[in-house]
Amino acid sequence: MAAAEEVAATSSESSLFSPDQFAGYAVTAVFTIINVLIAYIIIKKLLFKPILKMMKARQDALNAELDAAAKSKEEADKVVAQSKETIDDARRQATTIMEEARENASKQSDLIINAAIEESTEITNRAEEDIARMRRVALEEMKDDITDLAVQIAQKVIGDSVPEKDLRSRAARNTEEIINLEVKKSE
Repeated sequence: MAAAEEVAATSSESSLFSPDQFAGYAVTAVFTIINVLIAYIIIKKLLFKPILKMMKARQDALNAELDAAAKSKEEADKVVAQSKETIDDARRQATTIMEEARENASKQSDLIINAAIEESTEITNRAEEDIARMRRVALEEMKDDITDLAVQIAQKVIGDSVPEKDLRSRAARNTEEIINLEVKKSE
């Protein structure tokens, strides 16, 4: 029995919810709460404030970068719009220049063609005048030759009975009439 009493006395001392054990637990809990509060205050003062400041600075930097990116995007959009306008203007100007070049080329070709026509007309007119002049000269020479030939034939046939001057004038008149008739036939 004595052994059973010892076991009972030891078991009452070592029980989990004994007043001595409960007091130890309470003291440990109070020290733990105090330690946690002290640690919280120290961490709050030493860690949270700098971390929060660093996070706030980082947030401000990110916001500034986002604002700068938005401004850059707006500027890029403006530059793209201006570039498109410039390209469109350049295309319109190129089209205008091409149309003007076509018109100028057309006018130039018309001027060249008209000048060529005028020049060919002048050349043709001069050639016709030269032909007419050469024809008159040839007819005059031929008339003179025919007249001389007719006078020589008439002198041989008739002799000196008709003066040579009369023979020449009659031969010239007759030759001219015949040539005029032939010229009218050929035209």
